Amino acid sequence: MTLVKVPLLMAVALVLGACSATIPDHLARPADPNARVPAVGYRSVTAGAASFRPAEPKDWRELNRQVGPKS
Repeated sequence: MTLVKVPLLMAVALVLGACSATIPDHLARPADPNARVPAVGYRSVTAGAASFRPAEPKDWRELNRQVGPKS
């Protein structure tokens, strides 16, 4: 990059940054007890996780046939 492009890119970034969305009310006024905030809910950290417990050994020839190309 040349030294002329750097200030130009900085100016474009500044102009685009000024066009950003407004700040949500709960972030703009954190000390206001009447500010509306999103609802809080509980979700388990393991919800939707698959179980990877050990399984019985299977015949490797049959497993290879299942994942191999179909002929």
